[in-house]
Amino acid sequence: MLTFAALSAMPDADVIVVALGAPDRGAIGHRGASHSLCIAVAIGVLCALVARRLGWPVLRTAIAGTLAVASHGILDAFGEGGRGIPLLWPFSDARYMSPWRLLPDAPRGIRLLSSRPGLLDLALEFVFFLPLTAAALWPIRPLRPRLVTPLAAPAVAPVVSIDSEGGAQRPPAARPATFEADEPVRSSG
Repeated sequence: MLTFAALSAMPDADVIVVALGAPDRGAIGHRGASHSLCIAVAIGVLCALVARRLGWPVLRTAIAGTLAVASHGILDAFGEGGRGIPLLWPFSDARYMSPWRLLPDAPRGIRLLSSRPGLLDLALEFVFFLPLTAAALWPIRPLRPRLVTPLAAPAVAPVVSIDSEGGAQRPPAARPATFEADEPVRSSG
């Protein structure tokens, strides 16, 4: 879960590139190419390769990784401020914003944690996403397995066989048929 939470924050690693001197307005600037859906798919493919190596479910891990990264760009499009998000980069340089601006535009860097508006924005996002977080963390109870009751032995008349010397022999008494709870019950008809 922490890995996918880190993946969802990964697109904002572009602020490190900007802090190192890259232009903020370009494709590698903040809210640039790292927020695109194509990058999300590429990260999902990398998640699938890692999942295959670790023995995890490959398709499920790829989808979860893609959705985690893609959710960041989509949620940024619902932010109050800033420029649009290049969701279709590299196919298009167009930037998209939602007509509904629901989420606050938090300050960057240390100002997020050291300023009153930054802390207020964090608290607001926490409250906004609390129902989703609670749903994701809610324990799932496994379904109880159905118990299969043992079947009664069929009423069968004893079989008497005659051996080669003309004597009658009875076979040993049949035991009633029982089934384990984990075995499937099969019908002969």
